[in-house]
Amino acid sequence: MSTLIRGIKNIFRNKFRNIAIILILCLCLSLALMMINMDSSLNNITRAVKRKMGTRFDVTKSQEYIDKLCKENPEKASEEGESLFMFDEALADEILKIDSVESVNKLIWGDFTSKKLKSYEAEMRSRQGEGYEEAVEETVIGEEGEEIDPTTQFDLVGITDANMIRQFQEEVIKLVEGNLFKSTDIEQNVALIEKNFAERNRLKLGSDMIIKEEKIKACGIYEFKPLSPFSGFEGSRGEQIYIPFKTAQRLLNRKGEVGNITVKVDSLDNVQKTMNYINNELSDGKIKAHQEWTKYSQILYSTNSIKRISKIGMISALIVGILVILSVMIINIRERAKEIGILKAIGASNLNISSQFLIESLAICIIALILSVVVILAANKPVSNFVAGRAEVQVPEMWVLEEMETEKEKGEGYELETVEMYGLTNLVNLKIIFSPQIFIYAILLTFLLGAIGSIIPAYYISKLRPAEVLRFE
Repeated sequence: MSTLIRGIKNIFRNKFRNIAIILILCLCLSLALMMINMDSSLNNITRAVKRKMGTRFDVTKSQEYIDKLCKENPEKASEEGESLFMFDEALADEILKIDSVESVNKLIWGDFTSKKLKSYEAEMRSRQGEGYEEAVEETVIGEEGEEIDPTTQFDLVGITDANMIRQFQEEVIKLVEGNLFKSTDIEQNVALIEKNFAERNRLKLGSDMIIKEEKIKACGIYEFKPLSPFSGFEGSRGEQIYIPFKTAQRLLNRKGEVGNITVKVDSLDNVQKTMNYINNELSDGKIKAHQEWTKYSQILYSTNSIKRISKIGMISALIVGILVILSVMIINIRERAKEIGILKAIGASNLNISSQFLIESLAICIIALILSVVVILAANKPVSNFVAGRAEVQVPEMWVLEEMETEKEKGEGYELETVEMYGLTNLVNLKIIFSPQIFIYAILLTFLLGAIGSIIPAYYISKLRPAEVLRFE
């Protein structure tokens, strides 16, 4: 008991220096704890995003391989056109054999020409005349080297199950009439068409249109939601015609080829494991499995950037705190060398004397901890917003809208407010909530600092001999 009382009393022997030390430690602990809390909260955000991303991922031609091919042989890459992005459909069967895989969805794309169907460019040309024609490229070169009028060209997308269309999954488009085709449907000459395209060509549900000399019936009509990337724009990019995968292969003359495979696995835990297996065991370097949903990519990028900043801040704060407490304890020992020598001379053990310094350093750290909690409650939000601001991903000016809808994702230890724009999610406000579990980290850090602050002093005390006390005068 006397050791405890003496250790606490030692705090008041040099009041001004100890007050300064307490304030420095308070700032270090506050910053370290806020960074730990922020890192924990961001991990919750990442897990929430991954839950939203689900158990699906894509397998496509490797972008690295495509870039390499374009660099080494640009003429050949240009000649291949869309074939550059295609790979062997047999890979889908190999992926389906993996135990964790529940289903695979195949996708292929291409274009076709039609003088009977009316495109957006054709309508604008007829409305605005020569002025608009000058702004539109007159012709494009097809795969056979022939010149094609862009106003007669349309996008065709083949997919196994229409419910797996990415824009439906991300809620960019919605079905307004009819039904989505499925892989089990008997009738394969069907299509999903865009609402403006249907109105322009006077097509209704059940109407037939000619694509590559085959009759294709409209089984469903979709439209873009108000904040989608193509809302307010009716160009061909926003008017994809979706048809069953096998039908697309036949019409586009791409038998045995696929442009994208969407894989669904049985659990979130198996997503990364399955992607690694495909990339390491099934890939020949030309294809790659990846999970990259544009809608959430900015959140993941932002949280990773903020986590890097928070870790640097936490480590820096802890290093400064450790150095400060060590320096103070060493100075105290040198100042009290004579007193330590006398205590050892009258029979005090090294443990007894070291305990006094341990209690003193712990008491200083505890006082700093109490003050740091007050600082955290007051400064948590400004510091969090400052750090988030340093890592925020800027959205191009051309995407800024006057009216933006907000969506809040809430979870333990954080509140995330996001803005949905063109299918992208921009991190605009990150509020780190002070979690009760941070008190556990606070107590552990306090004892860690106190213990480290007593290790070197204890070593000096054990080496100090009463007869050598006068050396420190």
